[in-house]
Amino acid sequence: MARYLILLGLLNLVHLSEICKTLQVSTNLKKAQDDIISQGVTSKQWSRKAKNPIIVPASQYVDYIYITSDNPNLAIENFQLIFDDHYYADSSIRLDHRPNGKHTEYAIEINYKCKEYGGTLINYEMQFQVPQCGDAQIFWKKFCGNPLTLREGFSVDMVYKNYRQEIIKNSEIINASYFDSDLDNYVFNVSRDINVIKFILQMKTEVSSTDQIPEGFVTDVATLKKIPEVNLTQPYVDVEMENVTKSWFEGELSNGGLITNKESELTLNFKCVGLGTSKIEITFPFQYFKDITLVIVKDCNYAFKVQNVINAKYQEGDTKTFAVYFVIFIVVFGLIINLCIGRKKGLANIPFFTTLISLLLCITCQQKTCVGRSIRKCFGLTGESFLPSEEPDETFSSGQKQFYGSI
Repeated sequence: MARYLILLGLLNLVHLSEICKTLQVSTNLKKAQDDIISQGVTSKQWSRKAKNPIIVPASQYVDYIYITSDNPNLAIENFQLIFDDHYYADSSIRLDHRPNGKHTEYAIEINYKCKEYGGTLINYEMQFQVPQCGDAQIFWKKFCGNPLTLREGFSVDMVYKNYRQEIIKNSEIINASYFDSDLDNYVFNVSRDINVIKFILQMKTEVSSTDQIPEGFVTDVATLKKIPEVNLTQPYVDVEMENVTKSWFEGELSNGGLITNKESELTLNFKCVGLGTSKIEITFPFQYFKDITLVIVKDCNYAFKVQNVINAKYQEGDTKTFAVYFVIFIVVFGLIINLCIGRKKGLANIPFFTTLISLLLCITCQQKTCVGRSIRKCFGLTGESFLPSEEPDETFSSGQKQFYGSI
């Protein structure tokens, strides 16, 4: 009995496989290259793990899938549309059919019905449950709207050193040059003594008390802009030099959340772990709108203390330099006094110094002139010249003259 049941199950599987080969699914009845399922085999692009999945553009609001089956009794209950974002899309399907000889052709209309303000990428799946044929699934993706849209009304105030200032208005950065990645132009520098920066996030939409937001799924831009809320996913901070500083978020929005017209606080903490500076990127990511990124620089140098040490070293160096110059001045001044008063007891006793002075005086002012004699006399160099003199030396005796003259 058990062998009979096993054999019957195997025969059913073989029969099921043969029947499923008759199922044909495509996006166009006239083009075989658009086949989604052919001969019971699903195309790789429409499979769950497709490397290049089918992506429907945002401009396409309706799609059609055509099915050819031997079963003429398929109903809407045999097809199920599954997608992962019911907040931004309210997609639905509608079924129509017509007989075509031995087969029945079915047309499934997919109405994506996406919101028109903001955007996202939604994953879609359709399941086929065909009696006496088995189940099949296809997968694709759909761009709804434009995810690079700026969310109007979103604003951020920054509290720095107890001073509060608005830095983001309508999702646009005020004074963006201070918070962009071009650090050579302007940059917002956080000094070492600052360990906390607070951000106040809020929706500031212009909604009067008489305006009523319609219930149900809203798609038009004008109405969506008036809704004073936006969904913030988990904000993150990227530190370029982690050996210089650590940084992390704290607060009610540290893991993301819904931002409304009430102020919500988000705290950014710093902790210097080394010397230097580091670029820090702060990102506020949105689920359906363009992310906002701020770039700042955290300075972990001991700016004031280091400068004081440098100034002290300069002052110490200036004192030493002054002392050296003072000693040199005293020595030179003493030598000059010694020259002018002590005559030959001064620099005249230095080897070759008298020769150099005599040569300079001979060239410049001539030692035989009154000026030359005065200078030589002041320096104590009288009678020390190696140059010939026309004046007779009265200090020699007559015998000495005869002796030197005979040489």
